Amino acid sequence: MERDFPDASPSRSDESDWLSAHIVPDARFAKAYAAFSDERRALVKSLIARHFELARPASARSRDVEERFELFRRRTRLSPVSFVILFIDHEIDAPALFLAALMPALCSRAERVLVCRAGKRADVPDVVLMACELAGQERVAALGPVLMQRLIVEAAGAGEPGVVLYPRTQVFHKLLAQAAVREALDGSNLRLAGLLPPRACGIWRDAPDQFPPVDISLLYGPLGFEVGGVAPVSGAPAPDAAQWAEFRSPPRDLLLAPAARAGDVDAAVCVAEGCLGQWAWPEVTPELFHRRSQIFAT
Repeated sequence: MERDFPDASPSRSDESDWLSAHIVPDARFAKAYAAFSDERRALVKSLIARHFELARPASARSRDVEERFELFRRRTRLSPVSFVILFIDHEIDAPALFLAALMPALCSRAERVLVCRAGKRADVPDVVLMACELAGQERVAALGPVLMQRLIVEAAGAGEPGVVLYPRTQVFHKLLAQAAVREALDGSNLRLAGLLPPRACGIWRDAPDQFPPVDISLLYGPLGFEVGGVAPVSGAPAPDAAQWAEFRSPPRDLLLAPAARAGDVDAAVCVAEGCLGQWAWPEVTPELFHRRSQIFAT
């Protein structure tokens, strides 16, 4: 896919010997890409394009910001971290979820970005590899718990500033609680950000053709949605105002709703037609991927 942001993936020769053996080969990417129709890939392309617009990288890797106050001035230099490791598992395999973390990492201009899927290489879902192929993410590894621990310990010991994103699941809670990992992280230059997938999710339809189930399945994967409004079948009866009032009242992490209703909900993220697949991690901000140095002077 043609991109405007820089390739954050170094050559294969830059990788540790042990990690290279667990990198998904190019042929596997090609097979996964071919497994999806042009229409399916177009949905993911649109999602990647929207994330790129949200996190468009600056033209320069570093930038200075100077602020003048009455008694002093402050100059701040912002530069990207050296690397980002994005751990994923079955809970955030869906493109809507992992691309919401991967695209800000790529657009941060970090030197190296690694996607690491828990499990064996054969278990990496095709949809993950297809989305990474479209995003230009070439480095995808598959590791078990012991090797994930090794990766974190080595990253912490490298001395470089880096970011580790991981699902807030029991597996990763246990991994990060290991004594060797805690010891390595203490005093390291790593920033850790745990990602909690949306739990309370809903879909409301005013017409049967809104939010096709096949598209929901591709983009949001394992998320469970409470469904309201018109059923996605022709001839379904239209909902009344009372049904909408009842459906919209509970606060939700994620709600898919027609554009006309999007401003009338209590949801952390509301997605209207045309933006299907969108999600935003509260923990993933531009500042997460930047190191900051400051000078105070009069």
